[in-house]
Amino acid sequence: MDIAIHLGAHCTDEDLILKTLSDNQELMQKHSVAIPPAGKARPAIRKALQSGGNLVPGMGNPLITDLLDKVTADRLVLSYEGFLGVYAKVLSGASIYEGAGKRAQMLRDLFPGHTVEFFLAVRNPATFIPAIFEASSVEDFKSFIEGHDLSQVTWSEPVAALRAACPDVPLTIWCNEDLPLIWPDVLRIISGVEAEMTGEDAILRQIMTPGGFTRLKGYLRDNPAKGLPTWRKVVTAFLGKYADEAAVAPDIDLPGWTDETIAGLSDLYEADVQNRLFLGDVIGFAFTQGDDLAHHLGVVATSLGFGHDFFHLLGDVLLFLFQPLDPLDELTQLVGGNAIGIRRTTVGPFCDDV
Repeated sequence: MDIAIHLGAHCTDEDLILKTLSDNQELMQKHSVAIPPAGKARPAIRKALQSGGNLVPGMGNPLITDLLDKVTADRLVLSYEGFLGVYAKVLSGASIYEGAGKRAQMLRDLFPGHTVEFFLAVRNPATFIPAIFEASSVEDFKSFIEGHDLSQVTWSEPVAALRAACPDVPLTIWCNEDLPLIWPDVLRIISGVEAEMTGEDAILRQIMTPGGFTRLKGYLRDNPAKGLPTWRKVVTAFLGKYADEAAVAPDIDLPGWTDETIAGLSDLYEADVQNRLFLGDVIGFAFTQGDDLAHHLGVVATSLGFGHDFFHLLGDVLLFLFQPLDPLDELTQLVGGNAIGIRRTTVGPFCDDV
């Protein structure tokens, strides 16, 4: 059986992956994919981890039996932002998620004899750190970050630890800032189901003005996109005019969290994604202008390169060159106005194959 484990991180999809796949239960069942509800899966996994596992390949696995609950499936999907640690301890070590390798190894070892895959969203520390502080039980921000050199906060460290602990487990990584344009891909990659799903516009509903979202839905209804590449072009154009700035670039009001801090962490994040995060045996797929996905060795990476501020940090190069698509009067008008500039991010050596 394939075991797809979505590791989080915290403050990325906030269980929306699990909810959306569960809302497509009939489609999942048709493709032999089981999505255990969080209220059942998480206590069962916690209990199995506390008991130490002691599972043997080829023997009955009581955890899988419990998770499937008499359902027959070829793929099991598990999702929880807390798999790598609790909010208060994300910054407890020298890097974020210091225990990522050990925790991932423990999860893998719960399923001997099965094919385990990991999935992880990363997020710009400039917004990630304030978000986990707000979600934690810690009341003082200075205490929360005390003892940590924020100029050294990178995702490449926990990812490297995870890879070292579980070199046999494929890892899929994407940048959370890219989610508006890759959400359908994320759902399909995790579930293993290549089909249109209910809820593929869930992220867009969150970050667009109500009027803009209604216009987008109407446009796509009257002009159905012929595949995800066309869908992304249309969505990008509408986001350029109708994105809700308060939703995509919220103000951060924390002591010492200055514009310089945000810019410095954002630059560090971009460099980390571009130069370090997807190296070695990492498989990557990145969107080209033609929007093909390139595959390579063992970790999959999705990166369109959105920075912390959806509007201002991206800027320079327009990845999607819009052309009229049928009678796209409004789309053409949008493209001529405020289309979002999406900077292409080349991540790791695999981009030569894109």
